[in-house]
Amino acid sequence: MKRTKAASGAYGADATTTPSLDTLRPGGLLVAVPSGVSPELLEKAGSRGCRATAYLVEPDGHVLGEIARLIDSGVLLVEVEEVFPLEKAAEAHRHVESGRTRGKLVLRVAP
Repeated sequence: MKRTKAASGAYGADATTTPSLDTLRPGGLLVAVPSGVSPELLEKAGSRGCRATAYLVEPDGHVLGEIARLIDSGVLLVEVEEVFPLEKAAEAHRHVESGRTRGKLVLRVAP
């Protein structure tokens, strides 16, 4: 496996931290979104010659509008794996927890 300089993930700590550290070369950086960085992760990263940091995204109306424009124009693609009715939110949550999700899961709210 070729190692990379940086890795990021928008999953829970258990889903991204250690596997992502395995992809980093010495001096690499792991950015954990939004789960943050535990003391254990900092220690593991340091012992492998890597760094880890958290990144918290704050909502910004202007930026969200720009993202919507990019999606609408087809420049930015969003992979939706499955759409669940709101009544099946627990099933959708279990699916995410399985660690086998590829793409986004959507909860549809009936009008």
